[in-house]
Amino acid sequence: MTSTIVGQNPNRIQNIVIVGGGTSGWLSAAYLSKALNKSGGTPCSITLIESSDICTVGVGEATLPTIIYTLSEFLGIPEPDLMIECNATFKMGTKFVNWSGQPDQNVFWHPFGGEDIFWHPLRQGSLTKELRIPISHYWLKRKLQGNPEPFDYSCFESVHLCAAKKSPKTDGNPKLRYLEYAYHLDAGLLANYLKQKAKSEFVQHIVDNVLDVSLNDKGFISHLITKNNGNIYGDLFIDCSGFKGLLINQTLQEPFISYSDSLFCDNAIAIPIAYDAEDKYDTRNGGINPYTTSTALSSGWAWNTPLVGRSGNGYVYSSAFISKADAEAEFRQHLGEKSLHLEAKHIKMRVGRTRNAWVKNCISIGLSSGFIEPLESTGIYLIEAGLENLLHNFPDRLFQPSCIANYNRIMREQYEEIRDFIVMHYCLTKREDTPFWKANKYHPAIPESLKEKLNLWQITWPDNPTIICREKIAKLFPDYSYTCILAGMGYLPKHSLPILDYYDDNEVEQNFLAFKNHADALKKALPDHHEYIKQLPAKTFKFQWKQRLSSPAL
Repeated sequence: MTSTIVGQNPNRIQNIVIVGGGTSGWLSAAYLSKALNKSGGTPCSITLIESSDICTVGVGEATLPTIIYTLSEFLGIPEPDLMIECNATFKMGTKFVNWSGQPDQNVFWHPFGGEDIFWHPLRQGSLTKELRIPISHYWLKRKLQGNPEPFDYSCFESVHLCAAKKSPKTDGNPKLRYLEYAYHLDAGLLANYLKQKAKSEFVQHIVDNVLDVSLNDKGFISHLITKNNGNIYGDLFIDCSGFKGLLINQTLQEPFISYSDSLFCDNAIAIPIAYDAEDKYDTRNGGINPYTTSTALSSGWAWNTPLVGRSGNGYVYSSAFISKADAEAEFRQHLGEKSLHLEAKHIKMRVGRTRNAWVKNCISIGLSSGFIEPLESTGIYLIEAGLENLLHNFPDRLFQPSCIANYNRIMREQYEEIRDFIVMHYCLTKREDTPFWKANKYHPAIPESLKEKLNLWQITWPDNPTIICREKIAKLFPDYSYTCILAGMGYLPKHSLPILDYYDDNEVEQNFLAFKNHADALKKALPDHHEYIKQLPAKTFKFQWKQRLSSPAL
């Protein structure tokens, strides 16, 4: 006898089928199981099917601070255990090398964590309010007056910590304020880790090949036809099949919108390099960097994401400006002798987005939904955003068009914001030493949404210091992120904010001095990055996923 819960929606989703594994598939499985299968409620069946013949792309090993909320707070994964299992390190930002084309500024930073804010008390009757002005605007005024101090080191404590190879956290001083960070991690190990968690929570795992997809008379997906497991039915299908978009693009024929007119890079080469066998924390080279490095090369850029035991390295390039063989040769020269006999993995990238990420009863997550080159580590973030967006618009079997439309609008805005932000890194360059960089400098196809912002930023930099709650779907990049790129590329307004002329410059200088002193104090208080990671085995209890009992009596 089947019991019925009073008030339960008879159209509730009962069976979810995820096609594809990797980070997107297994994060989707773990995330949905956590959200839908709470103790005491009516469970939702979740099945993940993946082929043993397909390898994951795995080019992205850097994340954004949203990952802390997703993995630790939402999924309940202990950070030390996660870091050990995934060979993870901390990331406090990105260092950009040779991007600007300015001879006196070949390095700039995009750190995590907001810049300092200067507060000016304003009296309104008996109330005292405060005007908040980001430190970057004061830096610009000093710069225009001839002060040579670099933007990054003047405005962001985390840049000082990155340069000193410090950890963003310590167990020894609880009074230290929170420093924002993310992870570098092995994406393959993360996928396997999430697989074990999801399977322990009753996600059914099927290893099989999907031969065909059957639609019903309304054009919705009815079931998958597999080689060894017959027909697999579902109410809701999640397409995590990667660039091929098995369900969303091939079956439902939803078109893919290319961003190739504004982003030229369409290929990548990956060559991981192991540290010396007895030195997995790379202490001989000063320890592991707590940041990603992005170095501009002749026809694109190279990433370096340092992990425990090895570094992740790749070259993202445009095939319109360099051949596959020449790109590999250039990349190996950039990496040095250690790369000469290592295997290179070549990846063809589909840059852009599926027009609608949600069509009928199919939602695309990960590469099937879209991909923008990993310059700002947004790959895993877009998986997180797609899943949280799904929870806020979760359907029943009526699949209300308004919810689907809202989901698609949010995801479109996410992709377009990231596209514009990445294009900024290219179109503001002053380089024209190679055909690739010359084409970017004289870029003919800057998105109109970005043009409007750039026109404004010629007059004044972004000035909307709203506190962003990073675990929510919202504007991904706050104002300071844009300002970092603008300053780093030398895109400076000719005048500072006029309102700054009404405030005491001496007080401002005292604030800059206090900022520098606090950054110096942090460097002394925080441990070296590699030393903190070395201590992680003592902090973890090697978390084992507890199997939930399936007895009907419970």
